[in-house]
Amino acid sequence: MRRVIPAALALAMIAASCSGGGADTTTTTTTAGTTAPTTLAPPPVTTAAPLPTTPPTAVPPAQAQLASLPRPGAMSPFATFPDIPLIADEPAYGGPSTPGSLADAAISPSLEAELANPALRDALAANGFAIVPGTLRLFHQAYLTSDYEPYPVFVTIDAAYHVWHLAFSKVLRDAEEQRMLPILEELTEGLLAAARAQTDELAGTPLADDARRVEEWFQAAAVLLGHDAGGLGERAAAEVALAEAAADVESSPITSTEPCRPDVSAAFCVDYSQFKPRGHYTRSEDLSRYFRAMSLYGQSGFFADEPGSLRLGALVARLLAADLDLAGLWRALYEPTAFLVGLADDYTPFEVALAAEAAAPGSLAGPAPLADDATMAAVAARLAGQREVRINPEAAAMRVMGARFVIDSFVLDQLTWPNVGTEDDRRVRPSPLDLAAAFGSAFAYGIQDAAGETAYQNYDAQLDEMRAELAARSIADWAATVYDAWLHALEPMWAPHGMAYPDFMRTDAWAAKAHQTGFGSYTELKHDTILYAKQGFAAEGGGDPPAFEPRHWVEPEPVAFGRLRAVVDLARDGLNARDLLPDAQDELLAELSDFLGRLERIATDELAGLPISDDDNDWLEGVGHWLEWFWLASADFDEETGVPAPGDEDVALVADIFRSTFGILELGTGRVDLIYVLVPDDAGGFQVARGGVYSYYEFVSPADLGRLTDEEWRRLLDGGEAPERPGWQAAFLVEGGEPAAGAGDLPAGLFCRDLAAQGLDYTAAHAYWVAEGSPDRMDADRNGVPCETVYPAEEVAAFLGGG
Repeated sequence: MRRVIPAALALAMIAASCSGGGADTTTTTTTAGTTAPTTLAPPPVTTAAPLPTTPPTAVPPAQAQLASLPRPGAMSPFATFPDIPLIADEPAYGGPSTPGSLADAAISPSLEAELANPALRDALAANGFAIVPGTLRLFHQAYLTSDYEPYPVFVTIDAAYHVWHLAFSKVLRDAEEQRMLPILEELTEGLLAAARAQTDELAGTPLADDARRVEEWFQAAAVLLGHDAGGLGERAAAEVALAEAAADVESSPITSTEPCRPDVSAAFCVDYSQFKPRGHYTRSEDLSRYFRAMSLYGQSGFFADEPGSLRLGALVARLLAADLDLAGLWRALYEPTAFLVGLADDYTPFEVALAAEAAAPGSLAGPAPLADDATMAAVAARLAGQREVRINPEAAAMRVMGARFVIDSFVLDQLTWPNVGTEDDRRVRPSPLDLAAAFGSAFAYGIQDAAGETAYQNYDAQLDEMRAELAARSIADWAATVYDAWLHALEPMWAPHGMAYPDFMRTDAWAAKAHQTGFGSYTELKHDTILYAKQGFAAEGGGDPPAFEPRHWVEPEPVAFGRLRAVVDLARDGLNARDLLPDAQDELLAELSDFLGRLERIATDELAGLPISDDDNDWLEGVGHWLEWFWLASADFDEETGVPAPGDEDVALVADIFRSTFGILELGTGRVDLIYVLVPDDAGGFQVARGGVYSYYEFVSPADLGRLTDEEWRRLLDGGEAPERPGWQAAFLVEGGEPAAGAGDLPAGLFCRDLAAQGLDYTAAHAYWVAEGSPDRMDADRNGVPCETVYPAEEVAAFLGGG
């Protein structure tokens, strides 16, 4: 049986032990004795221990404490997090200049067919690198072909960002399915029972209908979880129907006591399109029902500007404040997700309970004063005076498990209407380019300027404010959540590459490539946290050793590798502190940290012009196997077949990040592109190396078509119906080219047996495989040698030997 205590006393206990959403931060200290990952980093920031997971057993009388309780403050990080600054122009790059021709560059025999494309060769000579749109569905496939016919590999930061996404997504969805879903179910059952008791308690009073509405709201939550909620009220049934249909922006049958006008603002509206399971939540029914119920708790609000709606929120807050067990369950959900993503931007139930008790002492125990609109207005005033809601402040509300404040959504919100534009010329379609510009990217700003985006009234003034906001953030701010730390790790992609970098990285073409890389990882970040991060809204009127000796290279981005390693370590420490990391996943993150650390060290040596050691070169030759291991360790497996689940067999994913009245901004990654780079061979010459990079899409989808799932997006890609990629990618993309030698005009999708049946020799079959993007259907064992079971062994051996 739950231990029920007086509401005000419980409230004081929770407030004293639990942090909520706000602007205050906890002081951090610098500990000189902690070792940073590389010599680039000064001593790291070390912060306080995690908050206690259970409330204190005794507190002074609540009434005496209410006035002195601290305002809920922002969480501070509690793991060692190094401050790794961006690289300045000094010291200058210590390696050789990139040649302007391929005449003296060594080319592996296995890359000759690919480099038969004149456009590719021209781009390589002109820029020192080029990217070809690819069809690979997994990153490690871009590297595994080095087993039998080695070629120099170019280990991209894209691959590193991607394996972090794989690991993070695996850790998060397992925690949600195995640990957090049962907590959510128990919390919902308990709140529904408490709401029923409250309905009985307030029967015959002016609050009777309000209490019944609250009960029906928790009925809807229970149904979305797949539970039996008893006799479903009419309003609850309507709420469930809207949620399950993932309807558009509408009034809630329960919480919206004023009309919804999405053409004006998000006030009194619920965006039911966000209830559609997306991201990794389509992988299982358990994850889908977790998503729907948490969407109700996060998207459906009790609006502060309308006394009738806020009154319902106060009655909900009363239920949590009166029961320590329910409050503990709430915290068991909120606190880990706050560490991973951030604090609620809207008001938490405990903030509302504190405000109600302050406005009308005793109102939680005897709620009669809450029936008065003047009292509720006083509660709203206290909330607004305590802290501001920063994203969509016109729709400020109490939410049971509110969407979290994330700085990138705030930036996009501040760069759209009503902050940018005029009544007759509203800016309602932001872009990640705006975010990069806020981080200081002149490249991104130039694209937006050329597109006319900067001409909107107040754009430049708002951008200056956002640049100042980001520049003022301390390392402790970036380390406060895994989400923020990930975003911090993307900053090097949007920073200028000066004299400290190789010459090919100081070009506009490379700037475009780096921005695509950052946006690709940013898309994965938004995808993985799509349930929790708050969005902005703008109203819108084996073989013999080969003769060729490859020398491999790492993309020389040591800051990015180092910051990404810090993200991994932060997540590992924080999740272990909360007992949310099984041994297998702890090993996964530990291995990933070591992997990133080694790449960071190699990248640092490259910038200094130091040769890559034979030991590191041998390790890099097998990097495809490491990437494959991370993929497998992060995958879900089909229990019947024992193979990775369909969701793990394709890198392509999609995430919606912003909406206007009539459009939804979607970001997508497609299949893995191939990058070719001229890299030093440590003997005075150069070789052509190959690796994999993101492909990136950005487009606005009509709101009435709904938000895309990964499965829907992949069908668009497979059917050739995906939108065009952003025009600025033309700076590095090499489209088309001549068919691979011997492949002729063969259709896509053929198998090895089809090619043999048409009389193609093994050289032509291999060229076709390369042109197709090295698909697994022609290399089932993924050993980098296609069709070896179809063609004669001597023919295959002759090709591999260069004969």
